[in-house]
Amino acid sequence: MRFQIPAETLRRRGQYFPYLLKNFDCKIINNAEEVEFNRIVVWGTPFDQYIHDAIKLHDLEYYYMDNGYIGNWNYKKPWYVRICHNNLQNAKLGTPGKSRIHTLELDRFEDWNADGDYNLFMTPLDNKFFSWFGHNYDTWRAETIARLEATGVPLVIRDKPGGRASRSMRFDELPDIMRRAKKIITHHSIGAVEAMCLGKPVEILGVSAVEHWQNQFGFDRTPMLEHIAHCQFSRDELEDGTAWKVTMEYQQ
Repeated sequence: MRFQIPAETLRRRGQYFPYLLKNFDCKIINNAEEVEFNRIVVWGTPFDQYIHDAIKLHDLEYYYMDNGYIGNWNYKKPWYVRICHNNLQNAKLGTPGKSRIHTLELDRFEDWNADGDYNLFMTPLDNKFFSWFGHNYDTWRAETIARLEATGVPLVIRDKPGGRASRSMRFDELPDIMRRAKKIITHHSIGAVEAMCLGKPVEILGVSAVEHWQNQFGFDRTPMLEHIAHCQFSRDELEDGTAWKVTMEYQQ
């Protein structure tokens, strides 16, 4: 397999790539002119526009890498990373191999709970990531809020904060806000996975690793956890090749 990695992603997320660089034919690219159409793109943040455009225009195969779904709240820096084949979230269900649920830190896994005072709408940031989906952010947000308010269920809107200062709000305050909700509604937030682990139903407006289980309640979450475990990996698993072996077997 032949890969191409944006130089800025490599600079900022170098911990993603040692195994690939050592074991595969990898090219580092800096701009649109250096993109090769017969190489697989491996990328993450920053969300370089030239990569975005090349993937869309030429239908390039790619792996997108970003923070994992479960457990990063236990670390100052993200320890778990998700790898998504031809998507920004792990929406495609594969056939799991040997169970990996033991790799998940399930200290925030709770029984189903139907109680709640409101629906919680977790909005995404108006950024390049959201632009991937082809919506006008302001229009989409206003129309979505109007639709949700029309249901008559009280609505709490949680706009995603940016920057590192939001860590406490993200990992300490948000779980309790979810616990008091009847349902969590989001576009692509990894918070949907956390909400389902907390025993809350979710509604997905865009794409999500748990979209196949949305608007359901009380079911056995084992297959969902197995799916997540086959899509996120520790930094150690990135380095020793486990992450790429499992990804290529499960997602392809």
